[in-house]
Amino acid sequence: MRSGYLSKISVLVCSFLLLLPFTASAHPGRTDSNGGHTCRTNCEKWGLQYGEYHYHNGGSTSNGSSNISKPAPKKPVPSTPEPKIDEDQVKAENYYTMATNLYNSKDYKGAISELEKIYELNKGSSKTDSLIQKSVNAIYELAESKVNAGEYSVAKDYAVYIKENRRSNDEIKQKASGLLKQMKDNEKIDELLYKATNARDKKDYEETFSIIQEAQKIKQLDKIKSFYTETVESLTSDAEEAFYQKQYGDAKKLYKLLVKKTETPTVISQYQKKLQRLEGEQLLQKSFHIKTADFEGKSLFNHLMEDEKNTPYDKNVVNILKDSLHVGTDNAKKYIFTIKIEELLKGGKKDDA
Repeated sequence: MRSGYLSKISVLVCSFLLLLPFTASAHPGRTDSNGGHTCRTNCEKWGLQYGEYHYHNGGSTSNGSSNISKPAPKKPVPSTPEPKIDEDQVKAENYYTMATNLYNSKDYKGAISELEKIYELNKGSSKTDSLIQKSVNAIYELAESKVNAGEYSVAKDYAVYIKENRRSNDEIKQKASGLLKQMKDNEKIDELLYKATNARDKKDYEETFSIIQEAQKIKQLDKIKSFYTETVESLTSDAEEAFYQKQYGDAKKLYKLLVKKTETPTVISQYQKKLQRLEGEQLLQKSFHIKTADFEGKSLFNHLMEDEKNTPYDKNVVNILKDSLHVGTDNAKKYIFTIKIEELLKGGKKDDA
């Protein structure tokens, strides 16, 4: 009966031991609060890899060990999604960079062309608008410089480009229109001055001044004023030459034109005096049938034609002189036009003077 009792006790003890976790005999090493640990010694002996974490929970392993379990699978760490790239914006930035480089190299039309591609992508911005306007303004400045240089063909291309560009604002378009009108006027003035130059070269001063006046009606320009001054100088030179060459008809015509076209009162007075002297000499030439007279010398004629203040007499002086002579007397004409004042003041000729 005693052996039967012991037998029952043995069965109970074995059953109890089977229910307990078998940790001590598996392999050395303490377990953590989760009932497991990392293998560091003789791992292959226990069917593990070095550094492998496992539990001592009574599960079985691949080599039949009853106290070692495989590590629980690690939960995947969720990855952060990469931001979506706006490809159109990338293109727009590239276009802007290219446009900036073209602007800096003074290729303003090329810069605008690149910026237009940004608008087509619907990626326009304030910096795009700003660079567009800077480029348009730069083109206008080029057009102005070409106008001043007389390169109208190139300037017209620039101005028309500004007017037709849809990105140009109203102010710059208006300025471009004004520049086009200015070029049109300048071309007309240049054409008129060319005609005036030909007329002046032919000594047709009446026609020259008429053309100048037509040009002045279009616009008052410095080059018209300069051409007018040059024409007056040329006319004066020709009048003086005709006067000293005793071509009194031509000289008289030129001096009269100078009086009409000259604005300075003192100069007009000088020309009027010249005309009076010319008219007096012409009358003497006609009256005494002579071709010339000692108009500038110290003859009796010169003495009679001027008073003490060097003011020319009028035609009445010539008429008085004419009435005092025997018309057709050669000696009288010679006496008047050739004898010097110094001779008249000598001896008995003083009374004659």
